[in-house]
Order: sequence, then structure tokens, then C-alpha cells
Amino acid sequence: MTTRRSFLSAFAATAAMPAFSAPLGDCRLKVGIVSDTHLSPPEVHNSQGAINMFKRVITFFRDQKVDAIMIAGDLTNGGRAAELQKTADCWKEVFGSIDAGPVKVFVTGNHEHNYAKDAPEVWQEIFGEPWSPFFIKEVKGYSFVGAHWAAWRNEKSFRAFLNANRAKLAGGKPFFFAQHAHPQNTCYGTWTWHQADGGPTHKVLADWPNAVAFSGHTHYSITDQRSVWQGAFTSLGTASLRWLSLPSGRENGKGFKSIGHRMSDVASDYGGAQGMLMNVYDDYMVFERWDFSRQEKLGDDWKVPVLRGKNDQRTYSFASRTEKSSAPEFPEGAELKLKLHKGRNPKKEPEDQIILTFPTAVSPDDLSRVMDYEVCAELYSADVVLPWRMKRVYQTGFTRNPRHVTPTQSCIFGIGELPPPPFRFRVTPRNSFGKCGKSLFLYQRKPFIEDPSTKGKK
Repeated sequence: MTTRRSFLSAFAATAAMPAFSAPLGDCRLKVGIVSDTHLSPPEVHNSQGAINMFKRVITFFRDQKVDAIMIAGDLTNGGRAAELQKTADCWKEVFGSIDAGPVKVFVTGNHEHNYAKDAPEVWQEIFGEPWSPFFIKEVKGYSFVGAHWAAWRNEKSFRAFLNANRAKLAGGKPFFFAQHAHPQNTCYGTWTWHQADGGPTHKVLADWPNAVAFSGHTHYSITDQRSVWQGAFTSLGTASLRWLSLPSGRENGKGFKSIGHRMSDVASDYGGAQGMLMNVYDDYMVFERWDFSRQEKLGDDWKVPVLRGKNDQRTYSFASRTEKSSAPEFPEGAELKLKLHKGRNPKKEPEDQIILTFPTAVSPDDLSRVMDYEVCAELYSADVVLPWRMKRVYQTGFTRNPRHVTPTQSCIFGIGELPPPPFRFRVTPRNSFGKCGKSLFLYQRKPFIEDPSTKGKK
């Protein structure tokens, strides 16, 4: 049983490990960053666990002596005053009063806007500060800008707000911006929910290379290296403290709605509550990625350079990190194996299936860790190879620290999905930037199940 004491002790032990051997100078600012906490009274949506987790996480941030705590939207499930109050109640329990503790950088998300309109009216009563579409707060000489849900869609107002605060925001220091939806074409690129919800933020912030944007909404795991992006500015996805998600289209993800899938969702299987601890130095921001539900870091820290001009080198651009990453590879001697299985198809009907298993591919570093595998049944004849049925499967344990990755992976095919023999299976490992290692092959020359009409015939 995990107690509060053991939980925080484990945090402290891991947090004490140095992120880098090279000195970075003095840490100027420390910020705890979470999103999508989705709190409600305990009887609503079985929220007691989420309440307990939020209290544990802000206690960890308190003990790390953070200067600010950011929640990048979706503080609640339904946006009502009683739900917003749960965030304030947890804060008071940890810090003593709503006015005590680190600076609060809280913005609303779609769950505050779409389901109820209480937030603007009760914000000051609950959090002790006025609500306005945009706000700016100063913390140890650094500026934090917040935009509540949908405010960023008003390009003219957003641009005017930043320009009105140019004296605070311009210069050699980064400023930090929070909105709930990802700015378009950042973080996971176009793989985000309601990409239009990001509004014109990307166009506005393009004039501010020192802007560092934080956003949630997708619930996507920050084990994916594309959670941090540098282009005209810097943008980071903040995952979720309540539950995780992964982009759809994989057999063990959400699948394609029109096709369905035969495997369980790895994000649901492994759950998780993720967030970050940001340490700001003169020239770098170091992001510790945390799995708060398992009391451990998710992988190597991100040492992200501060951008000060449009010509600065973007070492965290997708192109730069793709080039730096290595293709994952299967261990020497790895083989594909098959076994027959009585399972169910996406319609939950009984089905004869093939389970294809293979050893987990390995990567030389955290940047290159395996995200998924491309698994294909291919027709082949002489020099012609034609894909028949292609699938993608996430690496099990992808949403967790790499030490939790299982030694073998699998993919399931229904017998009816496969071509008539002869054909072959091909499995290719991929990292999150799409770099592919060498494939494994298995050739199938006989039917898996004998046709009753040919039984006993020669």
C-alpha cells in the first residue's frame, strides 16, 4: 500500500538525481506543471482518487519549493462552482489558505466552458482573484500569460494584449503562456483533438520567439518525444493528471472507429497521471517528466534552449530531433512467432485469430525509444510484394518509464483478414519521429486452418 510518506519519499529520492553533468548555473525559477485534473466532488465521476492525486502532486511541488503551479485547463469535469471549489479545497489543505503558496497560473478548458458557465462568475470568490479572458502574472522577474478557454480565438484581442504588455514580455528572458488547446501544428502536430480549437495562437506567438506555450486537452502521454516542439516559438504538451490517451489508429489504441480493433487500449491498461517540473536557467529550461501515479520519472529530462530571436538554432524542432534520433532495432536472433487463438472480432463475435509475437526492439537512448510497430501481411511473388493488411501497434509500456516495457510484443489478426498463402508477415519498429529499424519477416506457405471441403483429399 502506497502511503503519503512513501509516495513523497520516492519523489524526493528520484528528484535528487542530477539531470546533467554539465553545470547550468543558478536555477532562476521552478514551476510545477499539470493539466486536465478534472476534479469533482468525490461522489461525481468517482473523483476521490483524482482528488487524492492532486493533493499529493501539489504537495510534491510544495516540497520542491516551486515558485508557481500551472494548470493548463480542465480543472473540472463539468465546470460548476462545486467542482472548482475542490481545486481550492485541495490547495488550502496543502498550503493553508487560497492566498498562500506558489503563484497560481490556472486557465479554464472546454470542461469549464462547454458544460457550465459558472467559472467567470465564481472565479474570484473561489480563487481570490478576478477572472478575465487574458491575464499576466509576474514571478521572480518572469512573466506568465494565461488565456482562458476560447479567448485565444480572438486574434485581434490576443495580439493587442501581448503588445500592451510588450515592456514585460520582450527581451532576453522567456515568457510562459498557458492555454488549454495546443496551438496549431505544434507538439503532436496535426494529431490533436479539435485542432481548430488552438485558434490563431500560432500566428500571434510567431512574433514572440521567447514565448513558451503550455497546453493540455489531448491527454496525450509526454513519453512521446513530440510533446515538445520548437519553431517560431516553443510549445509543450502537458499530458493529463486524470487519465491518459494516445493518438488513434493502432490496434491497441483507440483504433479506427469504422474498423474497430482486437486488442485492449495500452493507455487505458497502464493509466497514469503525468506532469512536469520545470527548472529555468539563464539559457535553458530543464523539464523533468513525471509519472505521478508510479512515483518516478518517465525518462531523460528535456534540456530545452531559450529562444531569443528568429535565427536561434531550434535544437528541439522535429526536424532536428528526427535527425539526432536513431532507428530502433530488434535484438540479434529475433524471430516472429505465431499461434492460433479463439478470440472475438471488433463486433464481439467469435473468431479464429492469429497472435503474432515478437521480441521488443531496443533503442540506444530515450529520444529514440520505440513508439510503435508496423505489422503487415503481404502478398509476395518473385520481385513483387503487395501489402494486404497493415496494422500498427503501440509498444506496451509506452506511456511509462522504459523499464516497464515488456520483453515481447504482439499483434492480432483475424484469420479472415489474411491473404491466401503463400504470404509473409513483416514487422518494423518505429520511434515517435517515424524512423524505422530493420524488419523481421515470417513466411506462411500453408493455411492456418484446413478447409473442411478438402479434408482427406490429396
